[in-house]
Amino acid sequence: MSNPPPAARKPLGSRVLMGLRSGLTARVPVSALLLTGVAAIVLTAILAGALGTATDRADVLAEDLAIKSSNYDSMKSAWQELGSEVSTLRSTVKTSDKREADLAAAETAQSTRATELDAREAAVKGAEDVAAANTFAGEGTFRVGADVQPGTYTSDGGSNCYWARLNATGDDIIDNDLSSGPAVVTVQASDGLIKTSRCAPLTKTG
Repeated sequence: MSNPPPAARKPLGSRVLMGLRSGLTARVPVSALLLTGVAAIVLTAILAGALGTATDRADVLAEDLAIKSSNYDSMKSAWQELGSEVSTLRSTVKTSDKREADLAAAETAQSTRATELDAREAAVKGAEDVAAANTFAGEGTFRVGADVQPGTYTSDGGSNCYWARLNATGDDIIDNDLSSGPAVVTVQASDGLIKTSRCAPLTKTG
């Protein structure tokens, strides 16, 4: 019988690699490898979840920051508007205060003018009263001591100006005159009546 041919020998590198694989398989249990794979998968899931949570948290924070930024802008705008309104109110108050001061000054000036006018009217009235007391008409009969006070009176006279000094009963002429020009009458305290006719008013001059 002839001998079978010898088996072909594998290359050295292949034999070494196979030996390492068989050695590793022999040394590391399959369960350990499974556990390692599961752990890797779990860790990957945890990391992915953590990354997702961190991303979601970042999105929430970014959204919250945007809302707060918008609120800040709104509050800033409202504050600026309020500041503008305050400035307008202050300007209005200043204008109102100035108008009130001007009105008070005008009222004071008006009151002063009114006082001065009253004083002038009183002075004029006093002068008129004095003039009235020292003047009598150029037509009429006047009682000395009541209507006419003693003193010297002058008149612009007139056409046929007549005056007469009479006693108390008027039936005795003490003095008289008829003229067509200025007239002068001196009234005595002892006279009773003064009669004038067609004369201008007579005013006391002394």
